[in-house]
Amino acid sequence: MKNQDIHQGEKVFWTSVITGLGLAIVKGVTGYMANNKALMGDALYTASTAASSLVDRLSNNGTTAKSHTRQNGRTGTTAPPAKTGAPFANLMITVLLLLGGLEIGISAVRDLMSSATPDPKPYAIIPVFLSIAINEAVFRYRYRYAKKQKNARLADDVDNHRYSLYSSILVLAGMLSTIAALELNIDQLYYIEPISAILVAGIVWRQGYRIAKHSIYGSLVQELDQQDAVDFMDTVQRVQGVITVEELKAQEVGDSVKIDLKISVNPQITVREAAEISEYAKNLLLSRFAHVSSVEVQVVPYNGGYPYKSNYELTQSRDTSGNGMLQ
Repeated sequence: MKNQDIHQGEKVFWTSVITGLGLAIVKGVTGYMANNKALMGDALYTASTAASSLVDRLSNNGTTAKSHTRQNGRTGTTAPPAKTGAPFANLMITVLLLLGGLEIGISAVRDLMSSATPDPKPYAIIPVFLSIAINEAVFRYRYRYAKKQKNARLADDVDNHRYSLYSSILVLAGMLSTIAALELNIDQLYYIEPISAILVAGIVWRQGYRIAKHSIYGSLVQELDQQDAVDFMDTVQRVQGVITVEELKAQEVGDSVKIDLKISVNPQITVREAAEISEYAKNLLLSRFAHVSSVEVQVVPYNGGYPYKSNYELTQSRDTSGNGMLQ
């Protein structure tokens, strides 16, 4: 089941990224050939979404591969991942978005103030319609998987898809208005295309701001809702040797989850036995939940306000007393 989940997750991710980059190239080439500023801005937005996801995934894979387990006294922990170049790469994407959006906006303003008659390219509408259909299909595919895995980035995916749709609609509105202006001889309709390009440039700038905020303030790391952590809690509590789960904190890091766990065990067992319980609890979480990439476990002796007695001691007490009462 673990391998199947990992394979499915990889398939969903790479389908989304490759499709996004492919659509961005088609939009960019078509927009350049048709001299359509709005379509070039739409291509830039699509490319930035796919590139940012790719940077985050490569960063997460690198930190997961570098993590290792160390035992120290009663504590079994996973070493914190090393820092990667993901924030720098995302900032570079942000710079490209801001510069690209600025260039598109300035060019659109020039077109708005120009008296030259635009030369519409009707063939450019076909790639836009196809990109909307393909993008919607891929989003539905990824959305179903993310909802099943209870991915905390689901809201970000929905937001990206919504503004991608807004951008494509603006592109279509500009194209159709230019064609209508030429056919109906209504010059006022020519203004819609540069205005749509300015609005698309605003969407590109918004995307650049969001990526920069994620990189600088670490908003890609989100605390999971309490309800989402219930499955983790139930799994750990079923581990033999775990008396209570003192604390469980799960964080969404990119497309994966990092868990910080504190469990209590019988204070009469050895350090080695406590370490084995810790290791088993960690491996169980990693194997049962495909989106969990890192688990840090801290083991503490159980203290319930009275001397703890193991199951073996309770059995011996019942045998010696003959009435099954605790001694």
